Amino acid sequence: MTFKDALSIFDHLLTHSPDDLTAGLEQLPDISLELKSEVSALITAHKKNAQQTLFSSIIAEQVDTLDSDKSLLSLNGEQIQHFKLTTLLGSGGMGVVYLAERCDGQLEQHVAIKIIAPSITLLTSKELAFKEAQYLARLNHPNIAKVYDVGTTESGLIYLIMEYIEGEPLQKFCKNIPNKELLSLFIKICDAVNYSHQNRIIHGDLKPENILVDKLGEPKLVDFGVAHTLSEQSDATYSAYINGLSKDYASPEQIAGEPLTTQSDVYSLGKILEKTLKSNNDEIKAIIEHACKKQSKRYSTSSLLAQDIKNYMGKLPLSINQSLVYSGKKFIQRNPISSLATAIFICVVLAFSTFLIYKNAQLSQEKQTTEHIAKFMIETFASGNPEVNSGQSILAKDLLWRNVETAERKFSTAPHILFEIKMTIADSLYGLGEYERARDVYSSSLSLVSPQEQQVHLVKLKIAKCYTALNDYKQAIDITAQLLNDKTLLPNERLTALWFNGKALDHNSQFELAEKRLTEALNLVKDPILKADILLDLAHNQQNQSLYKESVKTRKQSLELLMQHLPKTHHKIAYSQIELSAMLNNLTQYEEAINIGEQGLTSSIKIYGETHPYVAKSMQNIAITYSELKHFDKARELLKRSISVQKDIYKEPNQDSVVGFIHIGNLEYKAKNYSEAEQYYKHALLQAKSMDSINPYLIIAIKNGLARIYIENKRFELARNQFDNLITMTEEHFGADHARTGLIIRNALPAYIALNEVDIAKEKAKRAIQILSKNYGESHQYVQKIKTMISDL
Repeated sequence: MTFKDALSIFDHLLTHSPDDLTAGLEQLPDISLELKSEVSALITAHKKNAQQTLFSSIIAEQVDTLDSDKSLLSLNGEQIQHFKLTTLLGSGGMGVVYLAERCDGQLEQHVAIKIIAPSITLLTSKELAFKEAQYLARLNHPNIAKVYDVGTTESGLIYLIMEYIEGEPLQKFCKNIPNKELLSLFIKICDAVNYSHQNRIIHGDLKPENILVDKLGEPKLVDFGVAHTLSEQSDATYSAYINGLSKDYASPEQIAGEPLTTQSDVYSLGKILEKTLKSNNDEIKAIIEHACKKQSKRYSTSSLLAQDIKNYMGKLPLSINQSLVYSGKKFIQRNPISSLATAIFICVVLAFSTFLIYKNAQLSQEKQTTEHIAKFMIETFASGNPEVNSGQSILAKDLLWRNVETAERKFSTAPHILFEIKMTIADSLYGLGEYERARDVYSSSLSLVSPQEQQVHLVKLKIAKCYTALNDYKQAIDITAQLLNDKTLLPNERLTALWFNGKALDHNSQFELAEKRLTEALNLVKDPILKADILLDLAHNQQNQSLYKESVKTRKQSLELLMQHLPKTHHKIAYSQIELSAMLNNLTQYEEAINIGEQGLTSSIKIYGETHPYVAKSMQNIAITYSELKHFDKARELLKRSISVQKDIYKEPNQDSVVGFIHIGNLEYKAKNYSEAEQYYKHALLQAKSMDSINPYLIIAIKNGLARIYIENKRFELARNQFDNLITMTEEHFGADHARTGLIIRNALPAYIALNEVDIAKEKAKRAIQILSKNYGESHQYVQKIKTMISDL
């Protein structure tokens, strides 16, 4: 007698040895050990279900149906709740998944419905399988397919109604994307797995086919199966589970039938990364190898795996390699410009000290000075050595800052030397975005030169530049105004003072006087690079005066000058590209804005690294454009990165961080996440109120955001009152015909309409159309939307 599989043997035993299935099995000749083991598992399950559940009736009556649960493969047209099964999407060891459409006429909706195989239901017990399905329904993560409902059909099949992901499997999607994008995607996958682990759910069958990437490029984990409870089941249960696994991605302990842990998923993640990422990079290989080690040696959590990928992308040392040489190498990779600036600083001081040694070796006092310089240089080099600092690499900005005090102590008797050292340090700190530290070092340098010396003008101009970077415009205006009244000012110093004064005035909302100063500076300038810089600030002034087309023209003129005289990777070109991108966004030329902005951001990160205030601002500018294009996830990612950078740079509330929270509030509003938007606006307002001074436009922007939230929450009277105050504030600060005034009026219209104040709404709409047509043109979307809004009034 021959049998084709374990199920046909089991059916034979039910018929011929119903009283003692095990004895009947032992009497059968020529049965392999593997086949006998599978039949034993079925016998054990049969004994545990003495009341003959759905599974046992299937075995007794329909062996062909039992074979791989074939009945589940032909359920097209069947109905579960108010959904009709239309297409079989996939099948596996744990069950099948169907595409289903809503058929009750209430909504157009597509979902995925997973039906757990009866064999699995039997081996786990219905209660445990249903309990596990309920665990899955509790998961709420943007990168995990949502489970909307769990239930049981009349025939006893357990099902899960899930989010339908219209996308591609990970392996197919990854064929056409760069490695950097894949790694960013993989970090999100690790985060989703870690979230499920924190909620006591182990996936247990991670593989590229179970990770779909939707149309927005977001990964989604699907097909969790019932792995969480399987690790607690009998050998028979686990054997059935193992048969459904993909052996290419399952961990050794899974295949061996050992208890399932979160590290089993970590192993699978490592294998997925190995299969999908085509890279010969040694660090990537090390990460994959560590994830796939034996259980006691691999990453203990998926979050640790994700962190090492982040470390690799950020050029930080991996957690699995703590050698000093390696850490030093990563520091250089991470801070090429900063390291270069420090090296230049050290070389300049060293060259200067060599010059002093050569010139003054015969004088005992100056010999002592050169010895101090040499010792200072040795200590400076030593302080940057990871071996001296217990393996911790020292950032260039910290290396510079800590040696200010050392220089003051070493060269207290040589003020002229100390002045040069301090100015070099301050220049480097400014270039690294350490504006407060740079200002303090510049300020302390003033006491080292007499008030009559020409260097005083230079130092004061640099202090004013720091104040502008720190958004303290009144201080910058006062310093530069005093310099402009100084008759000893040299022509090039007067040019710089006019420029800095105009820039600070513009940021302080004194637009007409700012334009006058910047125009005066342009009339004096001859250097094309300096002219491009001043043109860029004039373009910003034109933007503030609602001269948007003129502003774009001026920005393009500035960028053209820079491209003619500087290499394409220069930081000034990157800055100019970001500024032009922001202006193109205002004119709704979004695609061009994204193209130019991304070029500028990529260059800026290469030049400064990510932890620089200018890079943070650049991220915010580009995020605004992505938000306008409804690429909310991309915009949100950039904004959160920028806020994180600013939080590291500025330990206290700062105008830049307030701007960041306003932008992310605006994004959540556009994405219709009104509760989140309100929280961000309120946080921005709280930070603004804690500051000594704040740009009034930011207060207007925050209150405008809150007023729009009031409209969405149908608090129309509160919104109307808020907008009335905002219109008055905007007129006072920017003028009655400014574009910002027109935009505030436009935003207020729904409140007037909802309160049935039709005449007021028409009057306000007419005024907004006039203002915005003047600033943007009659065909602009702002104008057309207002006309549509009031057309039915």
